[in-house]
Amino acid sequence: MIGCAGYLAAAFCTADWLSQPVTAGQLWPADIHAQVVRWLGGRVVPTAAGLPEIRLSVLPVLGRLLVFSAVCFGTGRLVFSAHSASSAASVLLRRIGGTGLAAGILWVAELFFPDVFLQGLLPPLIMMLAGWGLYGGLSACLPDSPIQDGSRRRQKTIALISLSVIAGLWTAVSFLLNERLYALLLIPHGDSAMYEEHLWNVWHGKGFRSYLDQGLFLGEHIQVIHLLLLPLHMLWPSHLALELSESAALAGCTIPLFLMTWRRTGDGAASVLVAAAWLLYFPMHFLDIAIDQKTFRPICLGLPFLLWMIHAAETGRYRVAWFCLLIALSAKEDMALTAAPLTAVMAVSQGRNSPETRGLRVWGLTAAAVCVLWLILAVFVVIPAFRSGQAVHYSRYFGDLGSSPGELLQTALTSPGRVLDQLFRVRTLLYAVLFLAPLSFVPLKRPLPLMAGLPTFLMLSLIQLGDGPESGGLPPVPFHHFHAPLLPVLFWAAICGVAAFRRKADRFTVRFLPGSVRQAALLIACCSFTTGLTGSLHAAGATFWSEESPFGRHRLYFPRPGVDGEQELIDRAAMAEKVTEQIPLTARVASTDFIHTRLTHCERSYDYSDYPRAVNEPGKRVPADCRFIVIDTGHRYSTIHSPDDVPELTESTDWILLPDTTDGWFLILQRVHSTP
Repeated sequence: MIGCAGYLAAAFCTADWLSQPVTAGQLWPADIHAQVVRWLGGRVVPTAAGLPEIRLSVLPVLGRLLVFSAVCFGTGRLVFSAHSASSAASVLLRRIGGTGLAAGILWVAELFFPDVFLQGLLPPLIMMLAGWGLYGGLSACLPDSPIQDGSRRRQKTIALISLSVIAGLWTAVSFLLNERLYALLLIPHGDSAMYEEHLWNVWHGKGFRSYLDQGLFLGEHIQVIHLLLLPLHMLWPSHLALELSESAALAGCTIPLFLMTWRRTGDGAASVLVAAAWLLYFPMHFLDIAIDQKTFRPICLGLPFLLWMIHAAETGRYRVAWFCLLIALSAKEDMALTAAPLTAVMAVSQGRNSPETRGLRVWGLTAAAVCVLWLILAVFVVIPAFRSGQAVHYSRYFGDLGSSPGELLQTALTSPGRVLDQLFRVRTLLYAVLFLAPLSFVPLKRPLPLMAGLPTFLMLSLIQLGDGPESGGLPPVPFHHFHAPLLPVLFWAAICGVAAFRRKADRFTVRFLPGSVRQAALLIACCSFTTGLTGSLHAAGATFWSEESPFGRHRLYFPRPGVDGEQELIDRAAMAEKVTEQIPLTARVASTDFIHTRLTHCERSYDYSDYPRAVNEPGKRVPADCRFIVIDTGHRYSTIHSPDDVPELTESTDWILLPDTTDGWFLILQRVHSTP
C-alpha cells in the first residue's frame, strides 16, 4: 500500500510542479522545460498573455514512472542477480514509493510556506527527490556481496583505472569549455586572467603583480600557489596553461576522495561512486566556470592538497600532512579558516587512547594553532602591510556589519543581534540546502566532521554581496568561488556518513534507506547527478543544452555562423589578433576588460575603465606613461561604442585614433603628446 500510494503521490507532485510556470522557470530554461513536459506526455500551449500554458496530467506521468521502474528492474536482473526477483521488486516498490511520499510532504510544505520556497529552495529539493527515485530504481538489484580478501587488490586496481578514465574525461571537457571561453574573448582579466599576468611578470623581472593597481598582489590576498605553475608557464606562456592546471587539479581531487572512501569501506564501487559524485557536484562546477565566466581561481589548486592532508594525517603520515597543509594555506588565507577547525576536529574525534590516536591528536591541535596564527597574521598584519596599512579589501563584502576586521569583531561583540539577523534568514537555509541536497544530506549522519566547515559556512552566510536589486538578488554562494574551501569538508563528512552504513541495517533502513556503503554511495552519486541537471551550467546541466539560455552552449562556447547573436561572437573574437598586431610588446597599454587578456605580455598592461585606479593620473582613466589605449566596443559591459564616446578624443588633443582594421569592434588610440 505504501508503495502504491507513493507512486501516485510522485506522479501527482511531478505533474503539479512542472505545470507551474514559476516553479518551471526555477528549474531550467523554457525550451528545456517544454522538452521535459513532452517527454512526460504533456503539452506546452502558447498564450496571448506571454507565459505558455503547461498541460500535464497525472496518468501519463504515472505511466512513465512505472515504465522507468520496469526498465530499472529488468536491467538490474540482467546485469546482477544478487537478490530474488520478488525481493528486488519489493525493494524497488518501497523505495520509489517512499520517494513519492516524501515528495507529497514537500508539496504540502510548499503549500503552507510558498514565499520561502520561491526563494530557491524548491529546485534542489525536487531534484534531490528525483535522485532518490533514480537511486531506488538502480539499487533494487545492486549486489552487496562481501569482498573476498584475495580480490581486494584487483578490485582496487580496476576501480582506480575506471576512476582515472572518468576524471580524464571530465578534465578534457572542462578544459575544452575554458578554451572556448578564452578563444571567444569571454574570460575577464580581473580575478581570472590576471593570474597569468602574475606569472609572466615574475619570470620577466617585474615582480609578483598585475598592473591593475600599484604594488604587489600580496596586498590583495596571500595567494601564491599559482607560482608552482611557473615551470609549465615558461614552457607554455599562455593563460590556457593555467586553465588546464585548474581543470586537472579539480579532477585530481577524486584520487584522495577514492582512497579515503576505500580506507573506510573497502568497497571499490562505493569509492568510485563517491569520487564520481565530486565530478557531478554542481557547486564544484562553479569553481571551474563561475556564473560571470571567471574561469581560473588559484584557490582551486589548493583543494586536492587539503584532501591529501586529511588522508595523510588519518593514515599517520604527518610529514606529508604538514607539506600538504602548507601548500593548501598558500592557495589563499581563506584556507586557514577551514583548515583550523578541520584539523581540530580530526584531533578531537579520536575516541580511544592509543599511540596512533595520540599522534593524530597532537598533530591536529598543533596544525589548528598554526592555522589560526597564520589567519590572524595574514588578515591583520601581512595584507595591510602591502596595502599601506589599509584593511583587507573584502571586509566591505559584509555590508553594514563593518568595513574592516576590527569593525566586524566590534559588531559581533556589541551588536550580536545584527549578526544573528543576517544569519537567520532564508538565504542561509538556501545555502545549506544547495550544499547538502546534492549529497542527500548524508553528511548529517556524521555531524562532527561536518562541524569543521561551520566557521566558513557562517562567514559565507554573512556576506552581503548579491543582495541588491542591481545583482538580480543572486546570492554569491555557490555560484562564484567563495565556498571553495568548504567542499573538501563536505565530502569528508559525506565519506564518514557513507561508512556509517556498514553497520547492520534496521528494518526501516532496509525498506527505504541505503542498506550498505555501496548503496549509500550510489545515493550520493544519483543526487549529485539530478541536482546538477538544474543547478549546473557545466555540460552536466540542462541549461548548457538550451537553445534560449544566455548560458547555453551556443551562446558561450560553440556559436553557430550566421545565427544572430552568435555570429557577432565569432566576428569579435576573430579581430583580437589584429589588435595585438598593432600593439608592440614594449608598449605600455591600457585596455578594457576581455581584450585585456591578450595584452598582459606587454611592458605594462593597465586597466581602462571607470574604476578609480591608484596608478592613473588624477581624474584620468590611464597613467601618465600609457602610450596605447584599446577599447572593446562589443563586450557586454561596454559603455563606449564609437569614437564619439571616448573621453580622451573629445576632451584633449593628446590622443589620436588609429585606422580601423577590426570592423569597428575595437578602438585603438595612440598618445601623440607627452604629459608633462
